[in-house]
Amino acid sequence: MASGEGMFRRSESVRARRTQRRVEKPAVKRAEYSRSREVPRMVSRNAAMEQQMRQGGSRVAARRRRTLQLASEGAELRLPALPSVHIGWRMVSAGLVLVMSLLLYMIWSSTGFLVSRVELAGVQRLDAQDVNSVLGVAGASVFEMVPAQIEEQLLANFPEIASLDVKVGFPARVIVEAVERSPVIQWEQADISVWLDENGIAFVPQGEAAGLVTVQALEAPPALEGEHFARHQLIRPEMIEAIAQLSLHVPEGATLIYDAELGFGWNDPAGWQAFFGQDGKNMAQRIAVYQSLLAELDGRRLVPTLISVAQLHAPYYRLDY
Repeated sequence: MASGEGMFRRSESVRARRTQRRVEKPAVKRAEYSRSREVPRMVSRNAAMEQQMRQGGSRVAARRRRTLQLASEGAELRLPALPSVHIGWRMVSAGLVLVMSLLLYMIWSSTGFLVSRVELAGVQRLDAQDVNSVLGVAGASVFEMVPAQIEEQLLANFPEIASLDVKVGFPARVIVEAVERSPVIQWEQADISVWLDENGIAFVPQGEAAGLVTVQALEAPPALEGEHFARHQLIRPEMIEAIAQLSLHVPEGATLIYDAELGFGWNDPAGWQAFFGQDGKNMAQRIAVYQSLLAELDGRRLVPTLISVAQLHAPYYRLDY
């Protein structure tokens, strides 16, 4: 009996100690326990995302409720809750791109920026209608005009242009300032007549030009090959010099002629042909040799059909009888 009573007292003592511990230790509330287990707040390097995370991520919570007081006491009208809208830089950039695209489209399609014709300046013989016909820019937008391409097209189709400068002006102007070549020779060959400038560039005659030296070609000159020759060059510059010097000695009533082998000369009214080579080098000496041969033949009462001083040190004449 004594042992059973001792065990009962010991169990009562244990229960008492447990009850005392529960009273001394505060109970942990469920809400506090759940907060203690919350995931730590994430940190972002993006400013916009960081602000979004601070606001809590709930768009419903960002809405603000508004009420309107009515005349009756205690009565009010609840207004719809509107979400708080935050405009970012991406939306602003997209709006600017859209506006600029609309402006570009309006400018591109506007009739105020369509070119009607090309304006020519600094020319006397070149026809503006021919230039506009070749370029074909009428009705095109001024934004399509590329000065370098216009210059290349004009120089390819109009060799009479020595140099030019193309300017594009707004709202719809294309101005071409050109310098024309000055013709010095009229070259006639196979019923075709062209003008030559001092460099031998050939171009179609337009208008009138005074003081030109006429040359009748018996055959075409040899083709010029090499990068140092221009696209529309017919003869070399030294050949132009030969024509210029011979034109001072042509007998009255005679015409300068050209032969691909003997060079330049003339048909003398007395009945013979005289040739003096392809260039103007030593032309004064060639003329002197020609006059000496002519005087000798005249003293012998001979009438030649041809006198050639194409080779200064090997002149000759021909008698066809």
